[in-house]
Amino acid sequence: MKDEGKTSVNHRHTLNARESGIRAIVRRRGLTAADWRLLVAVAVAQVLAAAALRAMPMQALRTAAGRVRGLARLLVKGSDERKAWAIEATGRRLGRLSTCLIRAMVAELVFDSDGGPVSLTIGVKRSAAGTIDAHAWLARQDRLLIGGATADEYVPLVTWTGPPA
Repeated sequence: MKDEGKTSVNHRHTLNARESGIRAIVRRRGLTAADWRLLVAVAVAQVLAAAALRAMPMQALRTAAGRVRGLARLLVKGSDERKAWAIEATGRRLGRLSTCLIRAMVAELVFDSDGGPVSLTIGVKRSAAGTIDAHAWLARQDRLLIGGATADEYVPLVTWTGPPA
């Protein structure tokens, strides 16, 4: 009986130490609760988009995305700059699950339309080795929002302007 009491006290102590460690990480990185919610929301959106893209054609996915755009924007709060930061940060940690296309699609889905329509572009270029490389990016007017490459480097194959329909 006495051992059980000690076990539960030790367990509570371990949990408190673990929680303290998590708080220290959060403080060290300077992330707020809103930042963490944003990171989780865009990470989940990227995983769902990657799964959906593997299950359906791009145009069907864009149509489905158009239906849930309002809900996505309601769940993913923050400025477009913060959303872009979160998408890029989580995308780097998701590895091959989060491609440039997935990141651009999620950004197109959650970015506010107040600043004007966004354009999702998929382009290609020939590498020095002779292979063809593809890349996707999101821009508003002439400002690159997601993706680090432009039509100067890649030949655009397709561009969608405006929210998914």
